[in-house]
Amino acid sequence: MGRKVHQQRHGQSRQESNGHLFSTQAQAVIVQLFRRGFRPDARRWRGRIERNPEVTISMYEASVGLFVPYLRNLSALLDKGVAYAETRKFNPAVLLGMRLAPNMYDLAQQVGEACRHATVAPALLAQREPVTLPALEHDMAGLQARIATSIEFIEGLPRAEIDAAAELNVFFRLKNGTELPFTGRTLLLTFSVPQFFFHVTTAYDLLRHAGVELVKRDFLGPRER
Repeated sequence: MGRKVHQQRHGQSRQESNGHLFSTQAQAVIVQLFRRGFRPDARRWRGRIERNPEVTISMYEASVGLFVPYLRNLSALLDKGVAYAETRKFNPAVLLGMRLAPNMYDLAQQVGEACRHATVAPALLAQREPVTLPALEHDMAGLQARIATSIEFIEGLPRAEIDAAAELNVFFRLKNGTELPFTGRTLLLTFSVPQFFFHVTTAYDLLRHAGVELVKRDFLGPRER
């Protein structure tokens, strides 16, 4: 009997509060508080808002600021691949020919594509010609030089021009000559940054699959504050 009465009262309370932010009892308490002089401290909330301004990220940070550290991480991954090959006494170039599937790029090509997207996108934003990289070779030293050249090039691009390129109309030219239209913002968010991380991630996966002792921290690199 007591349980039924409780359920009825509980159901009645829920019905009474339907369509209202507070239940009838809560509304009565709030009314009493205001009658006694209670007022919310608007200054407290204003202070919290001022201490937590809207977070923004610049076009430069979303491009060069991402590409440079992860290119360095990619370089470190290749170093670990070389060390692994030397320990087990085989030619490191063997790793560069590995691929996850027959119709996918091998490790050397994954590195090459990561460098391509990391250099072309910022160059388009800065309205500069991309750096000319040498023909891709399946050679660890050559890949390390390619990464170093890519980093040096994009670090030398003007930050102000990249930051101002969010609405700039740009065209990314594919290897078959097709030109894809973007704004600066959509180039980064929907194409170049995802493409870059796809190739860096695949390079990591290939090395890990080959037996190189890697962990997630090797992919992420040193933590920056």
